[in-house]
Amino acid sequence: MLKEIKCDKFAPDHHTIYFNSGLNTVLGSTGGSNAIGKSTFLWIIDYVFGGESYCSLTGDIKKEIGSHTIYFKFEFDGQPYYFYRSTDDPKNVYQSDKEHHFIAKLSLEDYRRFLFQEYKISLPALSFSDITERFFRIYGRENTLEKYPLLVKPREQDEKAVDFLLKLFGHYKILISIKSMEEELGIKASQLKNRQRHRVDIEKIESNKKAIESLKKRLQKLMKNSEEAQLAIFGFDTQTFERISAVQRDLNSFIRKRNRLQSELNAILSNILDSKTNTESEFNSLANFFPNANIKAFAEIEHFHVRIREILGEEMDQEINRLQPLIQEYDKEINRLNRKIEESGIAKEMSERVLSQCINVSKSIDRLEEETSELVHQKELQDARAEAEQKLEKLLLQQSEKIGEIQDDINSRMELINRVVTEKQETAPLLYISPQKDIIFETPGNTSEGTAFKSLVVYDLSILELRPVPAIIHDSNILKRIEDVHLEHLLERYQSTKRQVFIAFDKADSTTENAHRILEETAILRLSDGNELFGRSWSKYESND
Repeated sequence: MLKEIKCDKFAPDHHTIYFNSGLNTVLGSTGGSNAIGKSTFLWIIDYVFGGESYCSLTGDIKKEIGSHTIYFKFEFDGQPYYFYRSTDDPKNVYQSDKEHHFIAKLSLEDYRRFLFQEYKISLPALSFSDITERFFRIYGRENTLEKYPLLVKPREQDEKAVDFLLKLFGHYKILISIKSMEEELGIKASQLKNRQRHRVDIEKIESNKKAIESLKKRLQKLMKNSEEAQLAIFGFDTQTFERISAVQRDLNSFIRKRNRLQSELNAILSNILDSKTNTESEFNSLANFFPNANIKAFAEIEHFHVRIREILGEEMDQEINRLQPLIQEYDKEINRLNRKIEESGIAKEMSERVLSQCINVSKSIDRLEEETSELVHQKELQDARAEAEQKLEKLLLQQSEKIGEIQDDINSRMELINRVVTEKQETAPLLYISPQKDIIFETPGNTSEGTAFKSLVVYDLSILELRPVPAIIHDSNILKRIEDVHLEHLLERYQSTKRQVFIAFDKADSTTENAHRILEETAILRLSDGNELFGRSWSKYESND
């Protein structure tokens, strides 16, 4: 919690301000004087909590006061932490010891992470400033509009404010999952119901598969090595088929006989060729490797073989002379039968027609398979998208359920607080969030200004009591519009909270006796004309006595 703030530029009576654990009041004068530093001090509190508006919204302070340094102290689990931050270097925060001696330099983001950790917020989806900017309501910031307490500014979309609540109540994973599914599908969740869905014709896929199967059977039949099947397909008569078949059988027989004779002739020619090999050089080469070999004995044996081949050579020549004319006769008969088949025209016609049919059937199969493949691919994409859309719809349903739970929790707590604040005399504010994340915040049956500001405070208190909000700030422009009887009970609620609440208020004596007592007891800074925060008010003329 925040324990103290110091500044050398403050008036001597305000040099050091100490804070309470609950309600902390910056109290103005009974006359309601302005320009004495109430809102300015609230901006300084925002500054020590890591805010940046103190320097950007209060340029007149820079001009009138000049650069200055704010020293402050936090305490967590009994351990004090000292820091200072200069208006000349607003992007950094400096840790120090009790006497303000430098220890370490922290970037503004590192400092905010420190506070985030020490306040034990434990909401990784949010930053420290995400929370404080919504519940530090100071004059000059756009979040003080009573009709839009959930919005950080009037122009903010309702969806962003609802997403903040989902994160604040620990449902960030649903938001991440929905965003991931939206990116995968390429659409926003809000477009899901109105999207035109393309449906793949499943019956067309099945029809194509049957047609492909039938065509493949036909192709197989066409390519089958059976002339009888081909003749049946093209309508040739049986006599023609039998005649061509007989010729084909004769042709096959002659080809086999001719090939057998040719094999015998090749064998004889091969033996004759081998007999002419020069073995003398081979024996001489052998002597190089085996010096003791009996080369003479090998030569005598080879000479014997040569004599045998010379005797058989005559018989081989006779056999060659016998085989060659037979082979020539077979070649003539084979050529004659081939011409006979060709002259019939059947083989050529069958080949061309079968080839043409095969090509056409194959093309049909290819076309149907390509079409079916594309349809199957589209079906797979359709199924995958349908599955993703179902997941998204399920996530949206879960989100809607969580929004409903958040809405009920806040409404229940606002009902409880409002019952105490109004002594059960008035209706409580009501929050409604649609599944499309539209926000309605109202107090049924009561549209007065005082009730609207009271409802804003009731909402903030309900969030402060439900979730780990480190602190809240309410400026006097919010509180002064609330009826005195309601303000008294709100101050009691402020005082009883376990977290710090910082408020600015003037004309304390115009409230109820109990409210006046609470304001006096919780005052940590009293300001008035002549007792301004910085010792003077530069917005008023100085008298010339």
